[in-house]
Amino acid sequence: MAEILKGNIRQINILDLLGLLVKAKHTGRLSVTTPEGEGLVFLNGGEIYAATLGGKKGYEALFDLARQTEGNFSFQDKLVTSERHFHEDTNALLEKIAEDLKTFTSITSAWNKVVILIPKEQEVTLSPKDWIVVALSQKNLTISEIAQEGEVDPVEVLRIAKKLEGMGLAKLQEKEKVTEKKTQKVIPPIFWKTLKAELAALIGPIAEAVIEDEIDSLGETRESFPYNKISALIDRISQEIDGEERRITFKKKMLEILKRA
Repeated sequence: MAEILKGNIRQINILDLLGLLVKAKHTGRLSVTTPEGEGLVFLNGGEIYAATLGGKKGYEALFDLARQTEGNFSFQDKLVTSERHFHEDTNALLEKIAEDLKTFTSITSAWNKVVILIPKEQEVTLSPKDWIVVALSQKNLTISEIAQEGEVDPVEVLRIAKKLEGMGLAKLQEKEKVTEKKTQKVIPPIFWKTLKAELAALIGPIAEAVIEDEIDSLGETRESFPYNKISALIDRISQEIDGEERRITFKKKMLEILKRA
């Protein structure tokens, strides 16, 4: 089997390379060494019929291979496989991958943006996942950081952020590079008063003790409580409230107070 083509994908991307092989109606195997493992694409008379990358097969493998920017490739003539992953027209397949790559690039470019909440006097209905994004956005985390800490898919976090933006409740912007240490934002006294009052209305006189216990469990004091731990405190305290709807309502009220502060 002759090696008729080899090089580095820095010089030519995988989609363009496949386009050349398809146009020339080659039969054989394209091998690509990537950080994710070895990728293989099989062609028969210029038609792509199988692709693998690591443990992936079919479209997932071909798409992930197409977005690689590092690696060496070689094409060997007449090498085949008995597997078949594609039945559709190859040109249509490559066009679909090109479109999906554009979408993927636009999504990933937003992963390093932060969600800035906009205080609004209006009633809103949000899902538990929506509230996770709202709460974690208080910590000035990026989309990808919110996804990691909240254990939510990054694409889902971005969808929620876009929804909040559409509702006028938030905006997406690039995370500013901090060039100097920022002064710790002070928790306003009204927040602690409202926290105690709202919690006492739901669980009774033990509210004060619950608040102090949770502050202590976070290794902090009320007097020097850091602003970036407030959302975590609200989440922990809300676990003492019976009923998911009541918990969500409580967190919503407290976050609204925090936004106005």
